[in-house]
Amino acid sequence: MTLRFFKLALWLVIVLGVSAALVAYFWFQTQREPFTDSALARDLALQDESVVTIPAQQLERLSDKAIQPNPRRNLYFGELHLHTEQSFDSVLFGNRLTIDDAYRFARGEKLVSQGLELMQLSRPLDFVAITDHAEGFGSRRHCGDSGLPLRLQLSCWVARTPNLAIFKVLRNVGDGGQTKIERARSPYCKAVGIEQCLADAVADWSDYKRLADKYNRPGEFTAIQAYEYSPTLPDYGKYHRNVFFRGNALPELAISALDAPTELDLWRSLEQTCRGDCDFMTIPHNTNRAWGLPYGDATRYGDAYSEEDWALRARYEPLTEIYQIKGASECALGANATDRECGFEQVFPPCRPGQETTCAFANGYAREGLKRGLQVENETGVNPFRIGFIAATDSHNANPGDTEEWDYRGASAAITGPAIRRQKHLESGTPIHRSLVAAYSSGGLAGIWATENTRDALFEAMRSRETYGTSGTRIQLRFFAGWELGEDILAASDPITDAYAGGVPMGSKLTPGGNRGSPTFMVWAMADPLSAPLQRVQMVKGWLDGDGLSHEQVVDIACSDGQVPDALTGRCADNGATVDTASCQFDRQRGAGELNVLWKDPDFDSNQSAFYYVRVLENPTCRWSTYDALRLGIEPSPHAPPTVHERAWSSPIWYTP
Repeated sequence: MTLRFFKLALWLVIVLGVSAALVAYFWFQTQREPFTDSALARDLALQDESVVTIPAQQLERLSDKAIQPNPRRNLYFGELHLHTEQSFDSVLFGNRLTIDDAYRFARGEKLVSQGLELMQLSRPLDFVAITDHAEGFGSRRHCGDSGLPLRLQLSCWVARTPNLAIFKVLRNVGDGGQTKIERARSPYCKAVGIEQCLADAVADWSDYKRLADKYNRPGEFTAIQAYEYSPTLPDYGKYHRNVFFRGNALPELAISALDAPTELDLWRSLEQTCRGDCDFMTIPHNTNRAWGLPYGDATRYGDAYSEEDWALRARYEPLTEIYQIKGASECALGANATDRECGFEQVFPPCRPGQETTCAFANGYAREGLKRGLQVENETGVNPFRIGFIAATDSHNANPGDTEEWDYRGASAAITGPAIRRQKHLESGTPIHRSLVAAYSSGGLAGIWATENTRDALFEAMRSRETYGTSGTRIQLRFFAGWELGEDILAASDPITDAYAGGVPMGSKLTPGGNRGSPTFMVWAMADPLSAPLQRVQMVKGWLDGDGLSHEQVVDIACSDGQVPDALTGRCADNGATVDTASCQFDRQRGAGELNVLWKDPDFDSNQSAFYYVRVLENPTCRWSTYDALRLGIEPSPHAPPTVHERAWSSPIWYTP
């Protein structure tokens, strides 16, 4: 009886094991099917690219980049946040485009996405920073070798096989970042040993540095040395930073979340390893998805910031990423902000009492951070949130700066391309924070005013915050403030030289001007010739009252079409510009090609700390989701806005009594 029972049990185990293996195999095949050439070709055949009007590519700036150093600054547009097939998540999405591909794309070459769609910039970029995840450096270095141990073979198979389900599993390893994971305990290091693991990470980082040097052309095109530091948070949250270096003297190892679990650890580790001529800065991104940590008072593990910590942050974090594919991080309606433009490209609703994740925390947005910075400075003498603005894409398609709505091909390779797949994501009902499409924009660009297009000059301009971000178009924007800016400065033969002489540019601190009332604020904005005309210029002000409480106000200061802001509301009337969503032709008769204005703050108080930044809005144009509907011959999805007001955000100017 016992033997029969044993045989029956053994047979049952075998049957169940084989059945489980077969189920797992066929389930895995269903997860792989979207990545096959036949599936991609089938989906691509559903769209018609000929119905979308695309501007001709403009390559002339490639031969006009070697500009002489300019003390009044030249404007350079570029990408500061991009992933290639060297990032594990990019590979799992199906991307096979390389670092070399990304650099060539930035220079104007065509690429075909993993979704088989053609990608090309209308105009080349001036600079690019490739920021693959440092946590993966070295982990696939030997995957092409023969004779690997079984454990390493399995690791390589997982890391190199496109599969969204595996991405979701790996994304939650370590319970969403609540447990600190040291490098020695990472799967790859366990497989090869810590010494080999470190050597491989160093070798991968060396390859990045070599390739950046290969494509860097001082005065013409700048390849900035950078990477991404990527700790995870629960519920798909992220408190990531991109790390940028000046010049060529870089640390041997790219410090990752495996080496430095908090931002304080990151800065201190970089201080120790970035020595001599080495210099660095960090830029946080997706602060809207970091569950209130970015502009709070503690690390992700609840350790309160000390005055020394605030100073450390002020020293190494001069900028923040205000916009990218995963939404706008300027402000959010209902999260201590009320102006209607804060509803632009938002991901989350305001937090309910007690909610800890997947909602809009006020401390996750730059405007609240600027206000909090004034308060910390009032308490400690240091403003750790004196942050300027840039924008980027965070695309995982190796296509830097590909932000034009008509050319958006998703940001997650074959998961989000071709167009029918992006539309299905919009309709799927997937929770917005988990979706790879539903909440996504086409991404943004960074504008940098620098003396020349070199690593040193761009780094210095970023450190001094003479930068701004756009939602993807190439609006040109300058912003100055000072007590010596004359009323006739806009009519001067050289207003920019006069503005530098009589004031300070965006990103600067304005020294007190005695009893002369409000400083003069000078704004110059020019429309992107390939996008819609400008509609208005807005001034955003934040300040502290006598009790140390923060406030904010938004007013329009320049209107298009001969209008002036309403005296009661401080807003321009709608100029009536429209866009035909059936063809995506937008209104070129209304709006302005250029808006220049001098403005004084009627409520300026020389005893109050304050900041000011400019927001410039275009007339409406079609959003990427509407262009996709046009390609597919369907109505635009009701789950996405049909149009978008592209915009630019200047870095602030601060006033301290």
